[in-house]
Amino acid sequence: NFWREAMAEPLVKTCGLNSSEAAVKAAEAGADLLGFIFVKKSKRYVSYEEAKKIIGAVDEWIKENKKVTPKLQSPPKQQVESKDAPTWFKTQAELLKKAIEDCKGAAAPIKVGVFMNHSESEMNNLAEKLNLDMIQLHGHEAEDMPTKLCRPTIRVVHVDSKSTVESLQSSIKPGLSPIVMLDSKGGGTGKTFDWTLATTIAKDIPILIAGGLTPDNVKNAVDVVMPLGVDACGGLEKTGQKGVKDLGKIVSFVKAAKS
Repeated sequence: NFWREAMAEPLVKTCGLNSSEAAVKAAEAGADLLGFIFVKKSKRYVSYEEAKKIIGAVDEWIKENKKVTPKLQSPPKQQVESKDAPTWFKTQAELLKKAIEDCKGAAAPIKVGVFMNHSESEMNNLAEKLNLDMIQLHGHEAEDMPTKLCRPTIRVVHVDSKSTVESLQSSIKPGLSPIVMLDSKGGGTGKTFDWTLATTIAKDIPILIAGGLTPDNVKNAVDVVMPLGVDACGGLEKTGQKGVKDLGKIVSFVKAAKS
């Protein structure tokens, strides 16, 4: 399996960060990717002004701690021809791993803006103004959207009760987004999906998995699925308080994922 051979531990993304305190805590805990949600209907939505303050705090932390932002590949201007999906995605994962390794143990977290059916100009504008490193496409954006954006992308493939390995594989297109994430349909639902689907796909394609992950179940998910990385949002919140991050859960999630 890809990441077991190539990476000592999975990448960890903490998503829906909506306070400076939570974002800096995730950075301190060793999260590899920090997610900021620009989807208005989400309970974790951050406005431009809020995001500016939060990301400013993260950038300050990066500077103070002499961290280095990994140099990611530029997004493709057109779909890159590739022999097959596994080869393309493994190469992208290796390039990401190398970018992190090149920081010699001082890699800063990668800042990800999460969008859903936004226009390319909205996404590019926020990415530039907020100093984002990546854009996550969470909706039904056009297949070629990654070629129109100023940052490399994470493409979310939604999993529901009707999903099969074949239907998911056909949604995973090489040559566009360097990273693919499987998430329970809807996103931020707090529901896990059938990990056997992800396990089968992860044998060939390095993927991030999301959906109902918590500090309690993430180690099992990593051991079973062996993904490139894991992502949590609702599982890092105070019980019964949607959109309110629990700093202790952030720390224990990162620790458990990487244990």
